Amino acid sequence: MTMSIMQARELGRVIIDTEHVIKRAAIDAASSGNNTLVAAIAGKKIKVLGVTLYAAGAVNIKFQSGAGGTDLTGPISFPAAGDYTISMTLPGFHWIETAAGALLNLSLSDAVQVSGTIVYYEE
Repeated sequence: MTMSIMQARELGRVIIDTEHVIKRAAIDAASSGNNTLVAAIAGKKIKVLGVTLYAAGAVNIKFQSGAGGTDLTGPISFPAAGDYTISMTLPGFHWIETAAGALLNLSLSDAVQVSGTIVYYEE
């Protein structure tokens, strides 16, 4: 797909090259257990380039490949309200990735509001 920088800006995407379209999504999770961050894409992996999270209270979170699936991180603990950031990186240097065709899940230990933004690409 070829588009101008202006078209990419209007669509909320930045094109790095013809292979990697960087996307972002809002994080709005509050249910204990499974919370889908990025829906599965047939045959593609979701590769995370950066994350910013804010938890409204005490909660443990884990990123997973698939709902209730393979853990991509260990538990990240919020002992009280606070924030967490995975610094932005470039395609090919992503922090975590799902299995091909799997959604990106955020598992919460309790029903606590967790908000933020995730930056990723599909490959």
